[in-house]
Parts: sequence; structure tokens; C-alpha cells
Amino acid sequence: MGLPVHRLEWSVNASGVADIDLISKALIWLIGDEKFIEIEKTQSFHGSSMYIIRANVDKKSSARKSFPRIGSKSIEQLRNSLKDRIDDENWLHLRLDLDELVCGRIVLVESRDKVEFVKGRIKLEIYPNEIKEDVARRLFDGAEEIAEKLGFPPLSDVNDE
Repeated sequence: MGLPVHRLEWSVNASGVADIDLISKALIWLIGDEKFIEIEKTQSFHGSSMYIIRANVDKKSSARKSFPRIGSKSIEQLRNSLKDRIDDENWLHLRLDLDELVCGRIVLVESRDKVEFVKGRIKLEIYPNEIKEDVARRLFDGAEEIAEKLGFPPLSDVNDE
């Protein structure tokens, strides 16, 4: 059995003057395939242009391949702050520093940090009588092993070209 993940979602709210191509490339690397990227141009509450960039994977096998890309260091950080990250609907929440990501580095941030971020959500695959924290730990163990085996994150890949 693979990693206990149903789906994975990343999203960025970017200003109208942001480098959307660079952000998109970083999300493509993070998710593992450009077919999962969606860019929506819209307006903010105050009327200025903005973009919502999403990378969503509904297919379990693709989501399972994508999550380890954040690397074992980030997975270990998630493990250490697990209690506050899982909601009542079994979504595991995390945020990555957007500036660091477009520079090829994975850096977890907290909601109180004053940086632009990529919001991540992982829907855990939990069955009756399973404890969500135990399932998350199983996810982290498996993802960490995959990340180490495959050398994730391969930092130079994020922003080559």
C-alpha cells in the first residue's frame, strides 16, 4: 500500500505584478507535472489585478508521488508540529515560503510569519478506527523514505531554464 493520501492541493494568491511564470514553474516542480496547474486572473477586493495559481492532484497515485518532493527536512518539521496541522475533515495543512520556493528551496512557514506563501493541503486517507495522527505519522515515514531515496528536493530543478 502507498502513502495514505487521497489528494493534494497547493495554491498561491499573487499580485498582478508578480512573475506568474516563475511561480508556476516552482509549483510545477513541487507538484511534479504541469497538467495539474491552473491559473486564474481575477480582481482583489479593492479592484487591483491578482492571480490565483492552483496545483491540485485528485488522483491518489499522483498525490502520493508529489508529497515527498518537499524533502525529508520539511517532513520532519511537519512531524514535530503535527497536532496543530490536521483539521476535523482530515486535511493536513502547511505553508511554504513562496520567495524561497521560486529560488529552489523548500522552507516551511507558520501562519503568523509575514511572508508570501504557498498554501498546501493534503487529504489524509483515513479509515474507520484509525487515528488521524497515526495515519499522518505513517505518511511522514513513507514520504521521508521516498524523499531520501530520490534525493528530494533537487534544489537546482526548481528554477532551471
